[in-house]
Amino acid sequence: MVLTAMFSGIAFLGGCLLTLLLAAPFYKRAVRLATRDVMAASPLTMPEIRADRDHLRAQFAVAIRRLEVNLEGLKTKSANQSADFGRQQAEICSLKAELERRGALVIALRERQQARHAVTKRIVKLTLHLFVRIVKLLLHLFVRSQRQRRRALLGRTATIHAAPASAIGKKAA
Repeated sequence: MVLTAMFSGIAFLGGCLLTLLLAAPFYKRAVRLATRDVMAASPLTMPEIRADRDHLRAQFAVAIRRLEVNLEGLKTKSANQSADFGRQQAEICSLKAELERRGALVIALRERQQARHAVTKRIVKLTLHLFVRIVKLLLHLFVRSQRQRRRALLGRTATIHAAPASAIGKKAA
């Protein structure tokens, strides 16, 4: 068992040593490739540096112009929305005024209707009172005419009854 542990330790240390030997060339190759990529990406001469700087300025100017165009579009959209809002506010105000006017008209019409109802009620009451008076008057006239007929009838019957008595008295005399 000790022998197995020793062989395992030796194998582990050998692996570490082999890794150290192989890591150095890989590291050097990685540094060399990275340096070459950086050198290829960066300009080496002064005109290349100026061209690169001009290219960056142009990209920045294009980005600024895009932002300006977007800003102008947003300003236009905002102005249109403000105008729409103003129109809607004006329409709301006119509709409120119309509503108030119609509300006042409704109130006036209700008052007029109540006044007409009161007048109609008064007219019906007076008409009924007048009708009752006319009926009473007609009844009174009817009763009066009936009395006069009775009196006339009684007067005729009294003269008829009185006439024979006087006729009898004339014959006797």
